[in-house]
Amino acid sequence: MIDDPKTEPLREWNRLARENTENAIVSSMFEAASKASAPIETFATWLLVGTAAVASFIITNADKLLPLVKQRGFITCGAFLCFSCVFGLLSKIYALLCKIGIDTDVAVRKTFLEHLAKYEDEEKKIKEGAEFWGINLQTGIRLERILTEFYAPLPKLTVWLAVRHLKRNAGNPQIGYLPIIKNLNTQGMLAFLQALSFLGFLVTGFMYAVI
Repeated sequence: MIDDPKTEPLREWNRLARENTENAIVSSMFEAASKASAPIETFATWLLVGTAAVASFIITNADKLLPLVKQRGFITCGAFLCFSCVFGLLSKIYALLCKIGIDTDVAVRKTFLEHLAKYEDEEKKIKEGAEFWGINLQTGIRLERILTEFYAPLPKLTVWLAVRHLKRNAGNPQIGYLPIIKNLNTQGMLAFLQALSFLGFLVTGFMYAVI
């Protein structure tokens, strides 16, 4: 009974329904995970402002601090602060990329679903008319034309990166979330290195002050 050809459409319907639901759940998990970008950016901003303030204080009071930590300690502490600032700026750049990706994804999904719903109604009427007149018409959204029109005004490098991303992740239902999650991972790693560099500055400063 399981292999009965009559039940094939039902089994295929069941498979697609399960797969679509599973993909939707994974998408919702990715969407929830992407919300971690905002608090990470807040932390990076707070630490970046604090690092800049400390660096400004050290520079303006260099004559008083040099006798305490010596030249080597002063340079080492300054290097840690510079690394912290660089990592912080890079983290904010990736936070911006995450925000752009998230906002773009939300906007595209909303408008795409609206246009798709309208077209499905039109497609149904067109198919009914074609069936009435006994003719065959090719219906459905032409994704190739959509991408061609979308890529036309974009810089060549952007188009190359987008096409490369589509080819490498062809068939992956989470293709829209992959760059967002990658940027989020990089953002978190850079924020961690930013904090680690600032801690390195504190430890080095105390070490040279005691020695």
